[in-house]
Amino acid sequence: MEEKSLLDDLTSQFESELRWQRQLESTDLAAAEATEIFLAGRLLGSVGLTLELRLKNGESLRGRVSRAANTWLMLEMTRENILVWYRSIEVVVGLGVAPQWPSEVERRVSATKVLREFAEARNEVRLTTQNTTLKGYIQRVGQDFVDVADHGRQVAISVEALLYATCPR
Repeated sequence: MEEKSLLDDLTSQFESELRWQRQLESTDLAAAEATEIFLAGRLLGSVGLTLELRLKNGESLRGRVSRAANTWLMLEMTRENILVWYRSIEVVVGLGVAPQWPSEVERRVSATKVLREFAEARNEVRLTTQNTTLKGYIQRVGQDFVDVADHGRQVAISVEALLYATCPR
């Protein structure tokens, strides 16, 4: 009888230790997998969700993510679309949990292509940097600049300086 009781105790301890070891391995695996996830992947996985973005310049934007690529996303608002560069985002509220890795197309679609779409719409746009917002019509989009007609002035803006661009829908 004592041997059976001792054997049952040892079996129970072994099973308990095994469960604990598996939980630890599972936690380690989840942590290791999380190190491979980028914010861009979580933002790509949030298409269709409503997010609040807090930007480097202190502004907050809230809208439904209608499109996303490797370096930017498009927020759909009631009357406008807002192109937001990931580099301008400090905090995201409402982010989806599951990441998505960018497809080859999403890797290739640059924000300058979207700016060209804005230019083709021939609507007045707002281009916002850390310190200023310009209103005007996009005249030309280069590799790393945007030419804007701003109330009679020709202004060139570095794409690298842009936090977001707003275009009426």
